[in-house]
Amino acid sequence: MLRKYRFVLIAWIFQAICNFALAADWNAELKAADKIRSSAPEAFSLKLRDLALHKKEMNQTEQDYLEYLEAYELIFKGDFATALVTQERLSKSAVNQEIQFRSLLTLINAYAIQRRWNEGLLALNQALILFPSVESNNLQALAIGIAGVFYNQLGQYALGLEYSTRLKSDFKDPRNQCAAEQLRFEALLHLERPIDELTNSYQSGINLCESADEKVLQAIIVRLYVQYLLENQNQINRAKALLDENVDLISSAKYAPITASFQSLQAKAYWELGEREKAFNTAYALSISPSTLNALEAEIRSQKVLYDYYLSKGDSTKALEAYIKYAEADKANLDEIKTKTLAFQIAEHQSIEQRNKIALLDEQNKLLKVQQQLDQAEAFNNRLLIAVLFCAALGLGSWGWHSWQSQKRLRQLAEYDSLTGLFSRGHFTQVAQAAVSYAQVLGAPVSCILLDVDKFKRINDTLGHATGDWALQTVARVCRETCREHEVIGRIGGEEFCFVLSECSEDNASQLAESLRRALTEVDTSSSGHDFNLSASFGVSSSNSSGYDLAVLMQNADRAMYDAKHGGRNRVCIYQDGEQEEVLQS
Repeated sequence: MLRKYRFVLIAWIFQAICNFALAADWNAELKAADKIRSSAPEAFSLKLRDLALHKKEMNQTEQDYLEYLEAYELIFKGDFATALVTQERLSKSAVNQEIQFRSLLTLINAYAIQRRWNEGLLALNQALILFPSVESNNLQALAIGIAGVFYNQLGQYALGLEYSTRLKSDFKDPRNQCAAEQLRFEALLHLERPIDELTNSYQSGINLCESADEKVLQAIIVRLYVQYLLENQNQINRAKALLDENVDLISSAKYAPITASFQSLQAKAYWELGEREKAFNTAYALSISPSTLNALEAEIRSQKVLYDYYLSKGDSTKALEAYIKYAEADKANLDEIKTKTLAFQIAEHQSIEQRNKIALLDEQNKLLKVQQQLDQAEAFNNRLLIAVLFCAALGLGSWGWHSWQSQKRLRQLAEYDSLTGLFSRGHFTQVAQAAVSYAQVLGAPVSCILLDVDKFKRINDTLGHATGDWALQTVARVCRETCREHEVIGRIGGEEFCFVLSECSEDNASQLAESLRRALTEVDTSSSGHDFNLSASFGVSSSNSSGYDLAVLMQNADRAMYDAKHGGRNRVCIYQDGEQEEVLQS
């Protein structure tokens, strides 16, 4: 019997050792797959399929690792919707902190491809906050590389160049050297550096990526250079030669957005060289392919070629269809550029605001400590004199309290509008004049926005004064919520409100006015007891066209607002040297 139990114990120990070894093997297999995820996409996919068959044999950390790699593959193939669900979950709940961080980095890349710039900036900010706690050199390099990629895609090429330089100087392995040079080449192209510098960077990137066997990054470099050459008419033949030379490279990369972009460049090159049928066949095949889903520039090029082809054939119906698609894609591209710029400005502004708040809290803490010391000294002195001065102190304290309260009430009545809580006209003028003068000393831009509530008299007369008051209070609330905390806002008339925006350009002021206009039209008025449309007309002026005279700024903003009223209301007009430029029409 003892021998039997001994045999069972030995068998159990042997099985435990085998299971442990097997677990270690799964981790090694996952790392091996991870290592070739971009350099050998086909082998990577086959390895994932094999590992998925053994998922139940893995522990939770290994299962998370496998799901991360599977989601990466889906993104690589263009299936973002499914992949992002997994990556978002792993970035919050993965057992291993490294997987959490890597999922966050993958989200940044995926958000950029999907043009979800605000979410991408938020994820990037979280990753940079966590970066100092990351111990893995490989993961640090990945984070720096993804930050560079994101900034390049966002159009912030100076920052992209900065991160590419950091990646190249800190990480000397072939793969990171390849990635760094690819980022650098892309940034240099858009920063319009000299041709010699671009050529050297191109050749260096090709050599580095070829030695690292990084086909995707090498394909990106080729695609960027071909695009650059095609934009110069005397380089068309060189561009076509590069396209022909790298067909196999692009095909082996198997990255849908790059393939779509490459094919669109082929179609454009064929057209420029007069090979119209080849251009048409390539562009048409691309136009019906799902690979253009996340390649907006490829859609623009392919539809432009189709439009030119149908036009040359006299097929006006199909030419019109192609042109409409081309125009829609081109507009979407321009809108995306504006969205990128606005997203970056918002993120930068939020960062500045956060730093200002932290500095303000520090100052408040210092003042609090000084106040505490003063309070202690005052309490000590009061204890010494309390017997003699009790009655006098009580009387003076009572008198001082009532005096202070009276002054506070008088100041409140003088400086703030009792209905909206905004600055009254007199106090607004004083504060706004100080802001304009300060901006003039700094040489900084200053802008003025004047808004007038549309058809306010009709609201007040037909729906009652209570509803009119509700409308004015709602406008004031929307203004406070939309503007920065330190902006100067006042109610200067019955239904007129004025803003003075320091360190704010005319373009930013017009964007703010447009945001206010949209916000007012989206207000649900049912809580007032009536259902009506709430809107306003806006006039914008700036120091660029009106100088640093507050009266002139307000007068020109009033002229622009007057034109907005007479142009149909619910719109924004900008004053420009005697002419008002309309920036929105509802």
